[in-house]
Amino acid sequence: MHPSTSARAPLSRRLVAWAGTLLLTAALLVTQAPAATAADTAVTDLGVSGKGGDVVARDSKIFVAAGDQIVVVSIVGVIERITGLSGAVALASPEIGGKVYAALRDSHEVIEIDTATLAITKRIDLSAYPCPSSLVQSYDYRLWIGFGCGEPGEGGVVSLVPTAATPTPVRLGPATTQAPIIAIRGNRLATAEPGVSPATIKVYDISTTPPTSRGEIRGENGLPALRDLALAERGSTALSASNDTHQLTDWDTKTLTQRRAFDSSGFGEHGLPTAVAASADDAYVVGGWNSSEGDAAELVVYDATTTEVITTAVHQGKTVVEGSIEFYGILTFAVLREPGTGRMHLWWLSSPYHTSTLTLTAPSKVTALRQSTFSGRLTLSNGMPAGGKTIGLYRWLPDGTSRPYQVITTAADGTYEFTDTPPSAGAFKYQVNWPGNSWFGLSLSSVTVTVARYEPTLTVTGPATGDVGERLEFSGTFGADGITFPPTVITVTRKVVSPDGTVTMKGLMKLSPAADGSFSFSDTPTTAGEHTYNVTLAGGSAVEPTRTTHVVTVHQPPA
Repeated sequence: MHPSTSARAPLSRRLVAWAGTLLLTAALLVTQAPAATAADTAVTDLGVSGKGGDVVARDSKIFVAAGDQIVVVSIVGVIERITGLSGAVALASPEIGGKVYAALRDSHEVIEIDTATLAITKRIDLSAYPCPSSLVQSYDYRLWIGFGCGEPGEGGVVSLVPTAATPTPVRLGPATTQAPIIAIRGNRLATAEPGVSPATIKVYDISTTPPTSRGEIRGENGLPALRDLALAERGSTALSASNDTHQLTDWDTKTLTQRRAFDSSGFGEHGLPTAVAASADDAYVVGGWNSSEGDAAELVVYDATTTEVITTAVHQGKTVVEGSIEFYGILTFAVLREPGTGRMHLWWLSSPYHTSTLTLTAPSKVTALRQSTFSGRLTLSNGMPAGGKTIGLYRWLPDGTSRPYQVITTAADGTYEFTDTPPSAGAFKYQVNWPGNSWFGLSLSSVTVTVARYEPTLTVTGPATGDVGERLEFSGTFGADGITFPPTVITVTRKVVSPDGTVTMKGLMKLSPAADGSFSFSDTPTTAGEHTYNVTLAGGSAVEPTRTTHVVTVHQPPA
């Protein structure tokens, strides 16, 4: 058994450590079945107790449904929350598009969340199909929703297109009592009502309209009640985790018969399977197991072809939440729950095969308020082109405040660029990360840039001569290049040298220049002489202070 890693060390530090571990395993091929090893793991306290536990990972963020909120954990360990929800229990997301969907059981709706801003961008009313409790999304972006509040005949499955102006639910299959579990892969969809014994797994082909039933999986002597259900191998295989068995079972969705079983590595016949999932490339299967006493959890990674155990991780004092396994690159996630308190934790498991290298290069000089271009490259250890990979960009202000998250896509050769306009001077940190995939380990790169203040050129335009009592108009600017400047102050003073040599000084005014750096002022001289107007820009955290002068010779007009 492998004890869990402490959650106190920053996640970014642990991820860097994992990236270092990848260097030691670069020659390991995914098709090889190594001896089982203890996995590299970490656990993050989500700071919440409640329902839910479903997980989706998108755009370098891990979303965990947690009842009255959705907890969002970034790859670098930043925790955010989407609060004010009512029964968030299930999540789904397309591979592209920057959206996550959440089923809210208690308010009978599905919400759409922007992965960049975490704003709720759409609400879909499901009051006619109450208590939505399971959620998946198919290749054609349809959502498939299992609903049911526990009343006989009032549950079932519906599908809808979330991008439609008015999403219209379409019912699939027979009525149920509980909200069915739903699994999807390719053009296959499988459903099963949880808690029912004997259980039945219904298989559908969703490439047709309406979907075509492909039969039911019942087993030779009936299936025990199901805890979780997954599809693999482009939908040709169904994986089930059942209450009364001590195996994860692999079913052929064409013949509807059992193929093989995956056993627990540590708990053996005393362990209960509670979650199962297959990696996106079908290279491996991950099972979540709980001890029969309910005081320990185990994640087991299996070779999907041989069923041999590749790696394991055990955590004491907590249990795996049903159906909570999710993949993101080479990272596998599950949600743990403390018995008694119900407090939830995110369990991270790393299983790398090949390595990747990510570089980040900053410009030689970066100036506040000016756009600068950063560049880098993603390189894969086996020489394959790294085009089309999604890289997450994190940025921090000098005071450590996070700036908006950004997604970058690499070019065909793995290179990438992004631009940034620092809002002030100081030390700005930039970090990019690629989460990896089933073949290649994650990689991180960061750079801290000392940003210089913008150096303005202050100019003032006005008359060269004037008369006593004449209104003199002046205009000026310190801006260039279309830059938008933060608020600052311009101070105008006047020095007058009269014909008899007398010198007087006077502060005239303080101006608030426009955002483009332009300003204007006027003065009406009351005496003759040389009038020197001193114009001073105060500057600030983004702009250097500067000053200039303008001289006007003022004459006494004839009587």
